[in-house]
Amino acid sequence: MVVKLPPSQIVIRPPVEAYSVLIAVTGGCNWNQCRFCGTYKGIYGSTQDYAIRPLENILKDIDIYAEKNYHGYPVFLAGGNPTSAPTEYLVKIIEYVRLRMKNVPRISCYAKALDILRKTDEELKQLAEAGLDIVYMGLESGSSKILRIMHKGTTPKSMIIAGKKVLKSGIKLSLYVMLGLGGKKLSEDHVKGTARVLTEINSTIFRFRTLNIMPNTPLWGDWKSGDFELLSPLECLIEERDIIKGLGENVTSQVFNDHVSNYCGIESSNIKIDRAAFINTLNSYINDPKIKNLPRKNLTQM
Repeated sequence: MVVKLPPSQIVIRPPVEAYSVLIAVTGGCNWNQCRFCGTYKGIYGSTQDYAIRPLENILKDIDIYAEKNYHGYPVFLAGGNPTSAPTEYLVKIIEYVRLRMKNVPRISCYAKALDILRKTDEELKQLAEAGLDIVYMGLESGSSKILRIMHKGTTPKSMIIAGKKVLKSGIKLSLYVMLGLGGKKLSEDHVKGTARVLTEINSTIFRFRTLNIMPNTPLWGDWKSGDFELLSPLECLIEERDIIKGLGENVTSQVFNDHVSNYCGIESSNIKIDRAAFINTLNSYINDPKIKNLPRKNLTQM
């Protein structure tokens, strides 16, 4: 039996927001067509339709957190893509967090490129001035072929425009890159395209995730039929190394491997400075005989 959750129910949040105050703003995802994503398709025994919560309910939640002395914590505005909501609505929420909760070091949320593109530069600036510090956006791949096959609903060009709009507004940008998303067939295209887009945007941060195919996703059927070949842990590490190698000299992003799906935990506070050491460390993994025989994790929940 699959349970339908109300939009007030938190479904996911980034690992970096593990100790944050979670405030549900939207439920579900207004796109929900990505072929690799099962988050709102019943993978956790539940589904959640896209919805924007009533403003008064959110303000009540903030009051409760303030009254219970949840001061000094980061705040994550939850939902698949809260930036899909009207800007005026979001500004009221962010300003109320800043008003009611003391010493909040960070306010953040997920964002989709399509939603960012629908907002004007002035609207994004309003969000920044209200106190939105950073958004997490799924690049996944810089390959137009892979984005089309995976029904991501974006193109490399639209991702670049959206990323630059976020940064121009004064909001920090954390991008997700999904290792292995092109399978064996499109691995080279994945590497080249992703390195190019990361170079064009030069985001504040980019984070690696490793593809694990979830049941109840269209990609699961492709994998089971043999139409999609998963990369080995070694091949995923090679993709990561080659993406880093392919970055332009202008890229100063922070880089993290902060997810249970990954096969290494390497990070950098500035990849321009750390690139050689980052690549050398990855090469040490790649040349380790133990890695060559390492089985895939094949996670079905994360």
